[in-house]
Amino acid sequence: MTGKKVDITSGCQWQLIREEAAKLAETLSQSTEYRRFLAARDRLSESDNASALAELRQRQMALRLCSSFIEDTEDDLSEYDSQYMLLAQDPLISDYLFAEGRFFRLIADVEKVFSERLDLWQDEDSTSSHLETDINLN
Repeated sequence: MTGKKVDITSGCQWQLIREEAAKLAETLSQSTEYRRFLAARDRLSESDNASALAELRQRQMALRLCSSFIEDTEDDLSEYDSQYMLLAQDPLISDYLFAEGRFFRLIADVEKVFSERLDLWQDEDSTSSHLETDINLN
């Protein structure tokens, strides 16, 4: 090795990686999981409860942020759970959440393949905990 830094952004490798990523995205866009996710999202967008789900998701993010600062969120989480259960009874929301969960599992599987092939994680425990905390597994 000569010690020279190689800038892959100017070479063929960078372009090849982008092209392969585009092919992967195209393949994902043709998957059953993605088509079901889009259909459920479109049906939900026409529903009156679409905004209620968006508000609940914002609240979920706020609760996660608060809990990461070790704030007491037990009462808020209980109220959140009650609201979630109520909204999940709506068939459009339930279908959407299910389709979203299936599609994000597919994305998580792709991420896991990259992580394993590229040796991105120190051990299996850190990989599985990373995937479980970053993805909504419905």
